[in-house]
Amino acid sequence: MLELHDREWNEFYLRDIFPDIQRGKRLKNADHIQGKTPYVSSSAINNGVDAFIGNDDKVRKYKECLTLANSGSVGKTFYHSYEFIASDHVTSLKSDRLNKYSYLFIATIVQRLEEKYSFNREINDVRINKEKIVLPVDESGTPDYDFMEQYIKEREQQIVQKYIEYTGKNIQFGGGDFRR
Repeated sequence: MLELHDREWNEFYLRDIFPDIQRGKRLKNADHIQGKTPYVSSSAINNGVDAFIGNDDKVRKYKECLTLANSGSVGKTFYHSYEFIASDHVTSLKSDRLNKYSYLFIATIVQRLEEKYSFNREINDVRINKEKIVLPVDESGTPDYDFMEQYIKEREQQIVQKYIEYTGKNIQFGGGDFRR
């Protein structure tokens, strides 16, 4: 079993991990058009999804990234595999080097920023560019994305196994069929 304490860890600027950092765009509630696209704001629940809208103009759409709440529930961080529209209360953090599992690993670390910020001290663009996070590294000192992926996959498997043991039912999850 992979353990976090077995690894070396180093600090990295968010901008070095996520070459694509962009804040969503302001869209007043009065301008929302009812639709099916998730609208992600700074809510701490439902992966930050605040509504479902159909707006296509003057919005910013994202997919396969993290969102970091700049205000409201400051620091809340969620992974989104689906296309969504982001409000100006969240910042998208995207990298082509990451997959679902490494995003999920890093999301828990980025969310620790909520300890540093608050409703009265929001995360703005200048502050994001100065932020560092600590990540496990490989032998060359670069982020060990493979370890992050394998670590989350292991934890996912453990949760599924507990479910199977509790319910006695098989489950389809994450592309695999888990059986007792």
